[in-house]
Amino acid sequence: MQLPDLSLLVVMAIFWATYWVLRLAVFKPLGAILEKRERQSAGAAEALRAALEREAEAVAAIDRRLAEARLGVMATRDAARKEAGVKRQEIVDRARTQVQQTVTAAQARIDESVTTARGELRASAEEMAAEIATAALGRKVA
Repeated sequence: MQLPDLSLLVVMAIFWATYWVLRLAVFKPLGAILEKRERQSAGAAEALRAALEREAEAVAAIDRRLAEARLGVMATRDAARKEAGVKRQEIVDRARTQVQQTVTAAQARIDESVTTARGELRASAEEMAAEIATAALGRKVA
């Protein structure tokens, strides 16, 4: 009788020994490195997400403050416009009053000049009429 061929058992023993050595020397350290890298990537992704959330909150806060400042500036501008409008109206009213006073005074002077001129014209007309009558009649008219 012949002994069975044990080469299959030797190959299997070498395979399992190689597998065990590779597992201890390569696969476990490589798996640990890959797990560590995965954890670091996950941690970095979480840190990035948190940073993006903080950035979004900061931008929103800045936008709110900017909107509030814009409203404040608009309110201040509107108040300044109203105040300027009131001052402008006061100046226009004063100018109208002064113009009205000037027109009234000028009208009074014109009326006085017209009255004086009418009186002078009346006197002058009577004088001229007397001179014309004297010249036409050839004698002095009373």
